[in-house]
Amino acid sequence: MALRDLFKRRGGTGGGGPEGVTIALKAHNRPAEQRSGRVMPGPLWWGLLLASLFYIAAHFSIVAAVWPIHGTSTGSGGTLIRDGIALGAWIAVLVALRSLGYRGSWAIVVFPILIFCLTRPTQFQLFSDPSYQAAGKVRGAANDAKATRARLSTIERTYDDERKQIVYQGPPPPLPDPFAKAVEQEARGRGFISRSAAHFTVFIAPFALLVGFLLSREPRVMRWVRDRRLIPFIPTLGVFFVLTIGFTQLGKVGGMTPWELFLPVFIVIWAATLAEDAYNLARPGQVVDPRRLANLFLYGAMPVIPFLIIRELGLSIVLAGSMAAMLLVGTRRGWWAGLMLAVWAVLVFAAFRVDERSATRLELAYDPYKDASAMGEEEAEKWAAKLHQMKLFDANVTTGGLLGEGPGRGHAETAPNAADDGYITAIATHWGWAGAVSIVLVYTLFIVQLLSAAARETGAFERTLLTGVAMLIGIPFWLATLGGIRLIPLTGVATAFAAHGGAKLLASALAVGLAAGVSHRRAREEMFDEALAAPGTAEPRAKGIRIR
Repeated sequence: MALRDLFKRRGGTGGGGPEGVTIALKAHNRPAEQRSGRVMPGPLWWGLLLASLFYIAAHFSIVAAVWPIHGTSTGSGGTLIRDGIALGAWIAVLVALRSLGYRGSWAIVVFPILIFCLTRPTQFQLFSDPSYQAAGKVRGAANDAKATRARLSTIERTYDDERKQIVYQGPPPPLPDPFAKAVEQEARGRGFISRSAAHFTVFIAPFALLVGFLLSREPRVMRWVRDRRLIPFIPTLGVFFVLTIGFTQLGKVGGMTPWELFLPVFIVIWAATLAEDAYNLARPGQVVDPRRLANLFLYGAMPVIPFLIIRELGLSIVLAGSMAAMLLVGTRRGWWAGLMLAVWAVLVFAAFRVDERSATRLELAYDPYKDASAMGEEEAEKWAAKLHQMKLFDANVTTGGLLGEGPGRGHAETAPNAADDGYITAIATHWGWAGAVSIVLVYTLFIVQLLSAAARETGAFERTLLTGVAMLIGIPFWLATLGGIRLIPLTGVATAFAAHGGAKLLASALAVGLAAGVSHRRAREEMFDEALAAPGTAEPRAKGIRIR
């Protein structure tokens, strides 16, 4: 009895309270933790787990069943390692956010990872396929070598020795290595820096998201940008103009397209400009002020001009459309939207009139079967090549059927832009209409989450910034998706997290990090407001622990 009383005094609550059972409750099951946002919601957690398993299984299926038949391009092993590191990096970023006390919307961070995991196996097949990695005149030879290898490997797998002798009439020929030399030659032509930039961005992007979060979660950093926006804006715009005017050839600088990296900077600066003068910009009589017009031209129009110089119609639409949406949200005036749409229509019309490439895409979209007899020989060849590309896009979308051919199967690699603005055609080949529609739905939910986070913001700067991020990601998605199925002309812009990496992936990850930081700050402010509210003014919450 004395021993029992001793344990009572040590383990009990004191004061002679009733005896009970001690329950060790894990942190992630505490209602306060779930309410605070520190715990990832269950549906997102399960979605992330399933997407990661899908990612691993699809890569394994391509390596085990597709590579032996079709062969591989040079560096395919490195591509596999890169994709493995990328998955680990995304998971590490989630762990880092959790340890940093992230309390914002987890959907903003998790949805890009879901999209990456669901679409990256298709990119992996394209960037390990020998015919897709070959370029120019050597692509035809690569297709022949690939077809020969597929036939020989099928005979080796399915025929017995007697049938092999009948077919070969002697020793079996060696399996060809499709295009190893051609791919090596192409890689040497691109240069080490260009190749490294395209490869490393895939696993650098997760940490770009983390950098964006660390920058935007600190109010003093965003306050500095708002107060001294000329300091980051002028050098960025200067470098942009120098690259476009002095070093651009065929829309690229040294084989790279760094233009996407400038967009998040311009979006942040534009949000700061609108936040400073949103009230006056909403009044037509105040807009004509010379200083205000100068700000609109400097921060709103000047960043679009370099894109028009290098005839990047798609990116000019993305930036101008994002800024127009931010202007509409910042001022809450519908007449701004009408004015911006009118200006945008004039720019697009001018671009299609001036830019031969854009004009060709427009004609292909609405009048693909022109009379070749009225063209010159060179013009007819170019038109036939473009038309052939559109037919390959159509074939990928239609032959995939409902469920597709499976990971790496089919002929997604035949479309020359399947890794960029034609990503939806490659998805349709591998996963069919069901897979393509699923990607569209997941991506749409991602954009809705960004817009929902913007709607919850009360500050003009944060609200317009999140709107800009949503448009910066959403506009390219719809341009590429609708262009891939030929509902609109192709614009050349790629879809973030679903298409190939590079500057697009880095810039989009940084933009999502900025949005996550703003969402985190909003959640913390709401927690403080609730804690400081007078008793009875806040909605009461249930206390205690629910055990099932």
